[in-house]
Amino acid sequence: MAGAAFDESLSGTLQNFIQRSPPGHLPDVLARCRQLVAPATLPKDLVWRACAAHNERNFLIVRPPTEGAESGDLLVVHENGRAGSRAQQQVPYKDGLTDKLFAVDHERQECTRMWSQQKSDDLMAQMDNIDEEIAEPFKEALKSELRKYVDSRYADQGGMSTGAASYTLYSSKGQEVGGDIELTMIVAARRARPRGLWSGTWTSQWRTLFEPGQAEPVKMVGVLEFISHYAEDGNVHFRRRAESRSSVSETSDPAKFAVEVVKAIRREEDSFQESTEDQCDSLCDGTLRALRRTLPVSKERFDWRPSRHALVRDLKAAGKDGGS
Repeated sequence: MAGAAFDESLSGTLQNFIQRSPPGHLPDVLARCRQLVAPATLPKDLVWRACAAHNERNFLIVRPPTEGAESGDLLVVHENGRAGSRAQQQVPYKDGLTDKLFAVDHERQECTRMWSQQKSDDLMAQMDNIDEEIAEPFKEALKSELRKYVDSRYADQGGMSTGAASYTLYSSKGQEVGGDIELTMIVAARRARPRGLWSGTWTSQWRTLFEPGQAEPVKMVGVLEFISHYAEDGNVHFRRRAESRSSVSETSDPAKFAVEVVKAIRREEDSFQESTEDQCDSLCDGTLRALRRTLPVSKERFDWRPSRHALVRDLKAAGKDGGS
């Protein structure tokens, strides 16, 4: 039945399957989805959109194909940086650290190329440049502090574990040209041990809107998320998400501002990790035990072969018939 028509009623379900793929298992979920619709084929635009949504949602980390990134930094895929439609095989993104563009093949989860974007001379671009010039000292200071933080906090542990960590930041104009600026900072990390059948991601996203030199402290809001997956003889997902609010008093000196921002990020990430560990401990002690059925422990392996149990029933039935 080559060329069988795809059932469009399955589109929503399949997109949910793909978008909710566990960390590191997008290719596996795609393969199973293709098996579900066989002999039909998955529409390319459905695959592209769903994979892009999954990768943006989980802050996919990709390696640049050349030395295009700054000092070999890894690139973070995020919706804020997208510079084109999701419905294409290679979606362009803007790298917040270098202002270059890079293309991502979301199905393969790879960066295919990286290039410099052309500067525009129109009025809107000139207005944007005003805000960029104001934000630039703060961005540069933050890049330095974030690099030190990520390098120290998410160091490669080696061994059988495989993973990566990176960061990025974007600036955008505020409510008034030449006035306030908005900064978005992202920290992303992933780690997996295929032989141990586990994988996980850690992400935090931070936004702050301020006017350089303002007297009031700067408000900073953040969203932290931890996702893990364990697949030995089962399919266990654990996801935890929390929102955070903090403030930064320094708004004049970019270097001091960056130090305070990263200190706040470190403090909130530490708090999130500690509360996550406490929640995991409580799950082990109470919730998971409550889900188990209360059964006697005989230390005897249960024979799952249906034929054995059918035979026992037949023998018992024959015994009753013979004894009556």
